[in-house]
Amino acid sequence: MTVPLPAPAQLDGDTRTVAALAAYAQPLLDAIARHAQGQGSGSEDGSAAGLIEVLARIALALQSADPAQLRRRAGWWGRLLGRDVERQRDADALQPQLGVLLVQAEDRARALQARAMQRQSAIAAAEQAAVALEHWIDAGSLQLPSLPDTEQHAVFAQRLDHLRRLAALQRSEGGQWQLLQAQDDALLARFRRIADVLLPAWRQAALARQAQDQTRHNQQAAALQAQIAAEVASAQARLR
Repeated sequence: MTVPLPAPAQLDGDTRTVAALAAYAQPLLDAIARHAQGQGSGSEDGSAAGLIEVLARIALALQSADPAQLRRRAGWWGRLLGRDVERQRDADALQPQLGVLLVQAEDRARALQARAMQRQSAIAAAEQAAVALEHWIDAGSLQLPSLPDTEQHAVFAQRLDHLRRLAALQRSEGGQWQLLQAQDDALLARFRRIADVLLPAWRQAALARQAQDQTRHNQQAAALQAQIAAEVASAQARLR
C-alpha cells in the first residue's frame, strides 16, 4: 500500500537561500522515513530458515523405515564415525512425531506468507520513494541553471547528487527484497509439493508395503522419500 508523498517544490525567493537549497526535498525525505518506520523492513527475519529446519526433520523422520538409505547417505567415512547410527536414532525418534512436524511446518509456512505480504508492501514503498525522489531531482535539475550565485549553485548541485544516491539506494533495496521474495515463493512452492503431493503419496506407498507386491511398493516409497529429500536439499541450499 502506497501513501501520498509531497510533490516537487518550485524555487522562489525564500527557497533560494543556501540553507533552503541544502534542505531541498526534505519534506519528501521526512515522509519516506515516517512511512518506513510504520511498515517495517523487507529483510529476512528467520521465517524461511524455520520452515527449512522443520522440513529437514520431516525428511529425516521418513528415513526411519529405510536404514539402508540412511547408511548410503552417511557415506563410508560417516559409517566409520557412527554417524549412520546417530541419524537412525534421530530418525526413529522423529518418525512418531511426523504429524506434529507437519503442523509445525504449516505454521512456519503461514508465518512466511505473512512476511511475504509485509515485504511486498516494502517493495512497493521503495519503488514509490525512488520515483518520488527522481521527480524532485528532475524538477531541481531544471531549476539549477537559474541560480546566479556560485555558492547557491554548488550547494544545490550537491543536494541533487545526494538525492540521486538516495533514489539509487531505494531501488537497490527494493531489488534485494524482490530476490528474497522470489526465494521465499520458491520455498513455499516446495513445501506445498511436499505437503500436498509427496507426503500423501509416500504414506499410501508405506501402507501398501504390507500388500502382496511389497517390493514394488518399497521402491515407490523409496522414490517418493528421495524426492522429498531432494526438495528439502534444494531449499537448504539457499542458506549456504
